[in-house]
Amino acid sequence: MQSRPNLSCHARSFAAALLLAAASDLAAAADPAPDKEPSRLVLTGGYGQKVAVYGLGALWQIPVAVDTLARYGLDTRLGADILRWDGPASGNAGEFLWDAGVTPYLRWRPTEGPWHRSFAEVGVGVHLLSHTAINPSREFAIAFQFGERLAVGFDFGDRNRYEVALFVQHVSNAKIKEPNAGLTYFGATLGIPFD
Repeated sequence: MQSRPNLSCHARSFAAALLLAAASDLAAAADPAPDKEPSRLVLTGGYGQKVAVYGLGALWQIPVAVDTLARYGLDTRLGADILRWDGPASGNAGEFLWDAGVTPYLRWRPTEGPWHRSFAEVGVGVHLLSHTAINPSREFAIAFQFGERLAVGFDFGDRNRYEVALFVQHVSNAKIKEPNAGLTYFGATLGIPFD
């Protein structure tokens, strides 16, 4: 039988507050200049290990060492997501949990040439799960998890303000506590500018 600590309400409240704060900051700080990346609303969908993942997030640039990183085609991003994980039915009902995550990303893109609209990025962040299991065979032991993501994508549309990416994501507690089933899934994101 799975453990369901009373974190559900707190995790959802925390995640909602995080997304609302991020969205209001992003809307206030959005810079429509063509040389700046716009802040984006991010739609996410994925699937792996019999678990479907989908949700909303926000993505914006972090002004850290901008000039130094730009020389190498790099920049930094910060993403915040609220995702729902739906697992297979276990007995009389399907199982799901909520995942609130914050991830900084390092993004690389070619500075010129035919691939200048494409990018690759890597991110390592933290996640808070609403429950410590999604079904009897996938237990996470604790609500706090780490997440690693590797993605490739490209910009498109008016002034390259939209983006689409394919990614692989792994979420686990880094063996802080057993069982540590973790979850690895593949997915796609669509980024839509806030302004």
